[in-house]
Amino acid sequence: MNTIKLIIGYLLFVPFIIFYSYMLGPVLKAILLPGGMLLLWLILGPKAGCLAFKQAFFNQNKRKK
Repeated sequence: MNTIKLIIGYLLFVPFIIFYSYMLGPVLKAILLPGGMLLLWLILGPKAGCLAFKQAFFNQNKRKK
């Protein structure tokens, strides 16, 4: 009986992981990242939002060198 439960568990778990990793994950990233940036821009305002965005990328480039 435990073997049957184990096999059924793997048959349900493995397809879900494959679906999430290769299909749902990239779709969620494509939707949530720009949405989060837009929300931050709305909260800070146009000038401060653009300034924070530019500073984040310029500081990141300086750290890599």
